[in-house]
Amino acid sequence: MTTAAQTVQALPTARAVGWPGFRYGLLVVVLGLLGCGVFVADWPSTLSDLKADIDVGRVDEVRVQGALPPGANGYATVTLAWDDGIRHRYASVVEASDASAVQQGAHPGTEQVVGSVEEQLRALNGTVRITRTDEAISRQGLGAWRFPGWFSTAVLLAWAASLVLLVRGPEPWWATRAAWGWGLFSPAAVVLVPLFLLLSGPPPGIASSGGSGRRLRGGLAFMLLWLVGPALARQVTG
Repeated sequence: MTTAAQTVQALPTARAVGWPGFRYGLLVVVLGLLGCGVFVADWPSTLSDLKADIDVGRVDEVRVQGALPPGANGYATVTLAWDDGIRHRYASVVEASDASAVQQGAHPGTEQVVGSVEEQLRALNGTVRITRTDEAISRQGLGAWRFPGWFSTAVLLAWAASLVLLVRGPEPWWATRAAWGWGLFSPAAVVLVPLFLLLSGPPPGIASSGGSGRRLRGGLAFMLLWLVGPALARQVTG
């Protein structure tokens, strides 16, 4: 009977020992993904940036997707992609066949070009290869940044593992489960996931005292993340 009781008491202890290792390992994975994202992402840019890069000889090839066929009338949204050193960049422009089509294809915040954007790029530097492609250049991603499918899947799995740690793991530090949960489900999750993995428990080599002290609660976290945060962001961005 005593042996059985000791076994039952040992299970939570073993489980508690396993969660810190899970958290540290997941933190390493998330930081690795963030570092990798810099190299595999398609960075948002503009046609003006592309022209400047071509002028200084930093671009060898430009891929064009969605351009108007030769002799066609109207307008089309064109995606341009090129490499700037180690970064992959892309830009979207509205290509119009004439001035009247410009008004029809007006897109706020998108640059507009009358005539062939390909011919304008060739006129800047005849050695730059202009390649048409039917494949979508810009991919799904985070805001304006685009990532390949495998990277998005890896990020989703890391986020899901963080959610498992929040729900099933030890009581987190600094904020309650509900407060951290609002953070993981908010647009700021890209920042709050690594912060959660870093700060929600004791650092490596330091044993937990078993207490989490005063913490941010779910209601206040909700107001900060969903009410105050967006309003401040609009003020900063104008």
